[in-house]
Amino acid sequence: MKKIIFTLILALTFTISKANEKEIIAEIVFENLTGKELNSGEFFITETKERIVINDTKSFKITLPGKGKYQFRFATNDFTAYTYYPSVITHKNNTITIRLVSRAESTFNTNTFSFSMNLETDLTDQQIAQRIAMGKVNFITHGLDNKIPKEFIDFKGKYGIGLQKENCTMDPMSFKKATENNQIISDYLTRKYGNEWQKELPNKPFGLK
Repeated sequence: MKKIIFTLILALTFTISKANEKEIIAEIVFENLTGKELNSGEFFITETKERIVINDTKSFKITLPGKGKYQFRFATNDFTAYTYYPSVITHKNNTITIRLVSRAESTFNTNTFSFSMNLETDLTDQQIAQRIAMGKVNFITHGLDNKIPKEFIDFKGKYGIGLQKENCTMDPMSFKKATENNQIISDYLTRKYGNEWQKELPNKPFGLK
């Protein structure tokens, strides 16, 4: 009987040990590019549905179920936040970086809306023109920073369409929506101006050939 109990304990210990081996400890670090302190924010893990309230920029650690693809997001009213992390989280690649920049430095990303926010694929040219007149139409791209090239500023001055930069790490759904958004804008511009407008585009956003 003692031998059976010992075997069960040993098996249980082995199972727990193996489960712990699969878990990954990831570290969240902040890059605050402003002189302002972070007062409040919330860190989200989509797959585990975990929400963590943050009140400062001290690094902290989280436990993930195992190696795999995860989606992380950080929301705050104090800054514009960009979240960078490996496409696959492993024991070696387990650092999540949250970069904070001043909202004043991201004018093109603040209070502007893109079709992808609430994508409508059946808009008439008149409806699109109304949104452009309101400054609510932007090509979408993803990148490491939020800087808008001067050529795009000039392009917006002429055509009324800006550039919205999103987090460099994106999920398939975000990519699909960005591509559809950009194609809707492209089709509209081609109907109105022919192909001439493409020559003034500094580089082509997602989905445009």
